[in-house]
Amino acid sequence: MIMKRLFMVVLFFFPVLIFTQDLNRYFEYIEQDEVDQVRSAIPNLMRKYPNNPDVLYLSALVEPEGDKALLIYKDVMSQYPNSGRADDALTRIIEYLYTKGLYNRTIDYSKQLISKYPDSENIGNCVYMLLSSFNVLNKKDSVDYYYSYYLKRYPDMKLPFKNYQSAPVYVTDDKPMENVKQAPEPKPVERTISEPKWALQVGAFGNSQNALALKNRLQSYGYEPYVQKIKGSNTDLLSVRVGNYNSQEEAKAAGDRLKALHKIDFIVIKRNSWE
Repeated sequence: MIMKRLFMVVLFFFPVLIFTQDLNRYFEYIEQDEVDQVRSAIPNLMRKYPNNPDVLYLSALVEPEGDKALLIYKDVMSQYPNSGRADDALTRIIEYLYTKGLYNRTIDYSKQLISKYPDSENIGNCVYMLLSSFNVLNKKDSVDYYYSYYLKRYPDMKLPFKNYQSAPVYVTDDKPMENVKQAPEPKPVERTISEPKWALQVGAFGNSQNALALKNRLQSYGYEPYVQKIKGSNTDLLSVRVGNYNSQEEAKAAGDRLKALHKIDFIVIKRNSWE
């Protein structure tokens, strides 16, 4: 009788184990830049594991169009609010809103995540975007309040937001914006003239705050982006760029990975020798 029960337990958990191994393999493919392989497997995974939040979330990760991916993340969050992927999907929505410059909605969704999923591993990133949004909106009192509040609530949280310096303000003329604390000027870096190399341009904005938001987001992922003023058709723009690659192919591969992991579009450009 005991052996029979043990056999039934094994039969019950074996498909779950196979499913977990199957899905983990595809998430590993994404980390290894093999996005096309995952994308081609999605239809079969949808048939094999219908109504599964992990598969739905995986399909959003490899969806090339940001707006479509956003809708899928919303489906994961609304249809499977108690799944292990709900907080991840909500975090992706917050990142998307933050990058688009929708700061009030970023704040609302961030508070929603913290309220619904207080133990989420994404809390630190979420609080960072919440504070950065308040900062961009010049709501310094809110920055002070929530910075103190969340550090007390999560004392072990690593939060790279201090003295408003995680969101310095970029301006296009000699007069800084009023009532905004500026980050310290970076130390000059000696540059040597060399052959132009390649970079990724991930956005070009007339609004300095939008350029700043994208720069902050990239920094939160571990990149080292920079803002470069460029000539637009009617006015100067602030382009957000990242990377210094030896070849166009290397830059393209890095850009594909960036887009697959974080839904950020890009174009490959040549860096000037003095950049």
